Amino acid sequence: MDEFAINLADHQGPVAVQQLTKHHLLITGQTGSGKTTTTLALLSKLQAKNVTTIVFDPTGEYTQLPNATVYRLGDNAYFDVGRMNGEQLVRLTGTQNELIPFVNRAIASLQIMQNIIGKQQLMTKINIPIKDYQEKLLQLGTWSKGYPVQLLPQQIIEEMIIPFTDERADYSLMGQQYDRQLIRNLWFGISQFREKMMGQEFRTLFGIRRTSKKPLIELGYVLQMFLNQASLHKTLVIDLSILKHYEDCQRELISMLLKQVLNYRLHHNPTLPVKIVIDEAHRYLPNEDRLFKNGIFQIAREGRKGNLSLILTTQSPLDLPNRLRSQFANLVIHHLADSEEERTLNLKGKQTATDLKVGEAFVKIGLEPFKKAQVNMPGWYRKENAAWHI
Repeated sequence: MDEFAINLADHQGPVAVQQLTKHHLLITGQTGSGKTTTTLALLSKLQAKNVTTIVFDPTGEYTQLPNATVYRLGDNAYFDVGRMNGEQLVRLTGTQNELIPFVNRAIASLQIMQNIIGKQQLMTKINIPIKDYQEKLLQLGTWSKGYPVQLLPQQIIEEMIIPFTDERADYSLMGQQYDRQLIRNLWFGISQFREKMMGQEFRTLFGIRRTSKKPLIELGYVLQMFLNQASLHKTLVIDLSILKHYEDCQRELISMLLKQVLNYRLHHNPTLPVKIVIDEAHRYLPNEDRLFKNGIFQIAREGRKGNLSLILTTQSPLDLPNRLRSQFANLVIHHLADSEEERTLNLKGKQTATDLKVGEAFVKIGLEPFKKAQVNMPGWYRKENAAWHI
């Protein structure tokens, strides 16, 4: 039997980490009930077993984990804006959806300027023949995604052009004048988009503003490295705390990164098992109507095809949509606030999570019945517990 830090009651022995994390695992319980202890115990054992594990850390808390390889946005990592389309950028910045088509066009124009024409400057599209523009657009390939992101807000305005409204109109041109009414109608959204994109946090996110002299590595490349090889007893921690005051932005960024992970694994030989940890996952889930587009949900539903399994923590199971909650075969349940939460998790009989003490839990693996357990802190935690909040 695998020695692990979750021990079953009644002398039944410890829980095997392979069993507990083979399929998606949900760890739930009120603040202070032992969720963090359980997560740390799992991470410690996964390291010992040389299991590749990636922690998406929105608060920076897990950077203190022993044997962690940490990539912190703005410190030694950035996110390649060229990987994002207009819809993703608009959602990342929390601006109005009406801007999406103009942001997409602006991205394409700046990519043409940088990669085809060889200039990092705005494309003034007034009086440009449509045919010439389309020919350059066709020359863009997967290699030509980069562009000067700092010019994007102004380029959006350059996309808002129309022909003259009288006999001078030439419909073979991209446009002959600015659509001032359209610009006026969307000006608030344009201004908001500019403020967000040019703010310190977003400039740091995209590698425009540096907070240290360390070499910057693109996050997509970092993830691919860990997805391809054994972890050498290390845990990869992606520190997103620079955006901790922008939960909407963190949600979109985590979703995009997880989609990249899933897409990469589905198109490459996914023989290496990978565990993905997201703490307090309920903070980073969208509304029910957009759940199917979210990266967390997509990995929950399709991750097994790429040999990916999730470890999510949340304070209450009611915080998770039922469609997501139903994807978790394995559960660790700490103290819960009320019986409604228990019913959601199908706790039956004399078992009640409202009476659990700190560190106690009910554990369920697959179709097996719930078993009561005690979570023990990993040895290193006892020495460094000042850095952690259970």
